[in-house]
Amino acid sequence: MAQLTGEDPARLLALREIAAAGRQRHRPFAPAPETTAPGTPSLERTILAAALRELKTRTGLSLIGLAERTAYSRSSWHRCLTGTTLPPRRAVEDLCRLADEPPGRCLALWEIAESAESGRTTRAKTGPS
Repeated sequence: MAQLTGEDPARLLALREIAAAGRQRHRPFAPAPETTAPGTPSLERTILAAALRELKTRTGLSLIGLAERTAYSRSSWHRCLTGTTLPPRRAVEDLCRLADEPPGRCLALWEIAESAESGRTTRAKTGPS
């Protein structure tokens, strides 16, 4: 098990959030993540998208309003907020700024989602090897 002493509190909160969502989504016969349909967002990306939608709601801005105040288009924001694509780190920072939200939690969620999708994380084996 990884050592959590000295970890960033925002990252720990993000990890707990992902673990809790994973327990809620548990279905006994659900396919393993490696066998899900192509294009299906990962759990980590889904949680990030939900956090970003919450921030967007707090800003009171439409997708067009977000596009006008950031370097990203309306369609880019739509893909990021629905979990279709992983947003650029800068987009997460911009949305946090617009919502007057400290970026720690959302950036931790972004880092976890990005590392999971890039293959830099490894899943624990569930049986004997």
